[in-house]
Amino acid sequence: MLYDGYDDKSDWSDAECNIEQARDYYDRGCCREALHKIQAALEANPNNSNWLFNKGLVLDSLERYREALEAFEAARELEPHDPEILNCIGVDYTRLGRYDRALEIFEFLQEATPDYEPAYCNRIITYSEMGEHEKAEEMFYLAQQLRADCPLCYFNIGNSLFSRQLYDRAIWCWQQTRYYDSHHPMVDYRIAQAYWAQGDHTRAREYFLAELRRRPGDVEVLLDTGILLLEMNHLDSAREKFHRIVELDDAHSQAHHYLGEIFLHEGHLDQAVETFHRALALDPNQRGCHYRLGECYLRLGRPDDAREHLLAEIQFNCEDTEVLLNLGCLLEEVNETIEAIRSYERVIDMSPNDIRGYHNLSICFYRMGRLDEGIELSLGALDVNPEHVPSLVNLAYACQRKGDYATALDYAYQALERVDEPQIRRLVKSLKRSFFLSRTLQPIQRIIKRFR
Repeated sequence: MLYDGYDDKSDWSDAECNIEQARDYYDRGCCREALHKIQAALEANPNNSNWLFNKGLVLDSLERYREALEAFEAARELEPHDPEILNCIGVDYTRLGRYDRALEIFEFLQEATPDYEPAYCNRIITYSEMGEHEKAEEMFYLAQQLRADCPLCYFNIGNSLFSRQLYDRAIWCWQQTRYYDSHHPMVDYRIAQAYWAQGDHTRAREYFLAELRRRPGDVEVLLDTGILLLEMNHLDSAREKFHRIVELDDAHSQAHHYLGEIFLHEGHLDQAVETFHRALALDPNQRGCHYRLGECYLRLGRPDDAREHLLAEIQFNCEDTEVLLNLGCLLEEVNETIEAIRSYERVIDMSPNDIRGYHNLSICFYRMGRLDEGIELSLGALDVNPEHVPSLVNLAYACQRKGDYATALDYAYQALERVDEPQIRRLVKSLKRSFFLSRTLQPIQRIIKRFR
């Protein structure tokens, strides 16, 4: 009898049965059950490279990449030149951020099997993650020479283009992915994100919904679709998406947060407060909840509660300039001027061409009587946009307070040339009178000084 590696036929039969069941579970998307069956088979024969490889694939599906890598490496010890095993190892090293090791594997694979297209295709992602996009494109063209109709190549290079904000080219590549593989995972989702980034909300919505038709229970896609619909002011449709997420996962703090946003938008402040607190109970580090609670409590006439939450939001070091600008305004309302100043300073640091940071910060300094600093910031705003009338008007008022009526009048005239408004006309009239009086009084003051 031939040696089959088992102590008896029952071991062999049980292991094969477990593998067949694992395949069935995997095909039905039941990855945990599949993993359990594969593990049972490997206990009978731990040196089966195919089963170790399959274990790695299942672990990848579960996003347990370190364990998957261990399974693939064990399979590689048994089959050191198997291209599929090597390819999966390279992919998982990329997923784990070990790009140097991934490149070593792909280069070894290229030398061993030069015509193996995935060795180039998957390096597109590795180089993209490293920010070496020219090399990513080089891998794309090398892969194209071996297989011009590879949907994954187009998908991967689309990701590289998207990260460089080359949205039109990314969309074209992902459309090619759809052409060659209409069922390619995530492609409609990525196209939707590109249209969204371009500001084309209608097309983005179309592709988000197309992705949801294929994956109706995908929480990530539901969340992005809901946020997009919220931006489009389609509140009922957005609410439906967030409620769907909560049905799938009641502990999803972001879904509760955005339901709170809808209540706030509709003016249901008590319900908004309750929902934002629910989100924070689920995740105390949920960004934006304290900020929105501060806004709610201000509108409810509870400034002390508002202050508590606004100061709590500052601790998260927000990097969204829109939120920072609004946060600064709310902090001013609760007399936290120093923290408001810090928020506006962060806006200027992050977006030096955003005039609102300079303008809002200048107003803080004007209110504090720090005229020279306010003037400097208003001039900074004019460097960004010389036509910014509010800055010209504020400069006129600041120079008036300093007694420099000539300069104040010059700024007021510049503002009036751009916008003919009653307030600015009154300011010009007042400054002309002050300028005339100052010129008239100067000789008299000199005479008085002489006779003292």
